[in-house]
Amino acid sequence: MSNTFITPGPDSEPSGGDDAVRGPDNLFTVVERRTISDELAVAAEAWLARYGLAPEVDGTWLELVCEDGDAFAPDKLMLHLAVPPCDVAAGDSVHVGRTQTVGQLWPEADAPPDAVPKALAFARTFERVGNGWVGACELPGPVRQLFTVEQPDAMLAVMTATRRTLGRAAMGISGDPDGRLSFTVVEGQIAAWGSTEAEVPEAFIYWVDAGPAIELARPLEGATRAVGSLGAIPDIIITNEAGVEARCLLDDDRAAPVPLAEDYFGSHAEGRVEGLRVDRKGGLGREALAAIANVRPGEVTLTVDADGSLVIGGGDDSEAGAGAPFKLDGPGFATPDGGPSGPIVVPYVVALAIYDGAAGGVVDLKVDDRRGHLHRADQGVTVEWTRR
Repeated sequence: MSNTFITPGPDSEPSGGDDAVRGPDNLFTVVERRTISDELAVAAEAWLARYGLAPEVDGTWLELVCEDGDAFAPDKLMLHLAVPPCDVAAGDSVHVGRTQTVGQLWPEADAPPDAVPKALAFARTFERVGNGWVGACELPGPVRQLFTVEQPDAMLAVMTATRRTLGRAAMGISGDPDGRLSFTVVEGQIAAWGSTEAEVPEAFIYWVDAGPAIELARPLEGATRAVGSLGAIPDIIITNEAGVEARCLLDDDRAAPVPLAEDYFGSHAEGRVEGLRVDRKGGLGREALAAIANVRPGEVTLTVDADGSLVIGGGDDSEAGAGAPFKLDGPGFATPDGGPSGPIVVPYVVALAIYDGAAGGVVDLKVDDRRGHLHRADQGVTVEWTRR
């Protein structure tokens, strides 16, 4: 096997998170002290660059080869820890629970038979405490508190539902002093909104990439209280009552989309208005999801037949042969006038939002010649888009 260097992805969690070094009580023993290697220096600098921090590692830094006697043992795996210049020596004990994993290095094909993989880690600070040393790789702390939520499960549900609508897109996190924390996801001509209750000291809006933002969900899982802050990097920091923390770097600022007026389809619609309400216990089911998935990435047609069934098919831009019509028997599908509807063409992601929302409550869809609007009652998420 060739020499393969693997670094954590952009969502890796610093300072004691999932990518912190683990061992019995996080106590390791220094086996060897050496000048830092190029591989470890590059991995450490890449981690700093990922968080927008200035370069710190140079030729004066040390590489400590460490073991814990269990997983990290000379015949299994060794920890190679980058630390600032100090008088640490072989045989010293090191607490590594607050250091940061930055990569893994595998033996080359022609390496000696007893060569083992190297876990690469990084400590921005390294201090003597008592008879041992403590390494840490902590990021700059918060500079401004943004919000507090007393029901993190509700925040998690809304944030996940909104972010899931468009996947890897730009997501705005905003706060209203009236007591709402909102999430806005934008991709091209499609936007989704969702909000939850929160204590917000002053209004704000910051943007992140909706892909990496999935990491922000971790402190919310099983929590009873969570605080959101603006970090100095700059980044969004969410911390729960147990001290579990997650971060996501800020993206470029952008203009937030403006929702349609409440009376848009009643007073300002362009052309014919068509609508669909889905109120079906248990949702649409896996077969309907498969029918929607068959159309990807094209548009999806939704038609209510005279017998009250819903027909799911492919739009005009679907690939040939994709999106063969699938009929889902009623009840649970209704149009504004109670009769059948012509084909309503929606983007693929909107069809997925209908599927997701129908599993937990009522979904309302309206379109005219120019705009489309969808609302999920389960999480209060709204999706709007510009039609062709």
